Amino acid sequence: MSQPPLSSDDSSPEITQYEMLRQLKRYLKEDCQPNFRWHLLLKLQDPFTQGANGGFRLNVLWAGLAALGVLALSVFVYVNFVRS
Repeated sequence: MSQPPLSSDDSSPEITQYEMLRQLKRYLKEDCQPNFRWHLLLKLQDPFTQGANGGFRLNVLWAGLAALGVLALSVFVYVNFVRS
């Protein structure tokens, strides 16, 4: 009786070491340690709500702080450079 060929018996193309490393890095990319950008976005996003598509939404407190900073900087520039 003849048996059907196993999947390892068929002639599959050989894969190079470089290609295997590239595929392995792509596969393990999700398991990498979070970087600075990921931590920054995590701290800036609103923890209670998300965007309409589930994406990033800026925390209201950070937006208010940024607006207050821009206002203070514009008053400083006006008083020190424009008015004099």
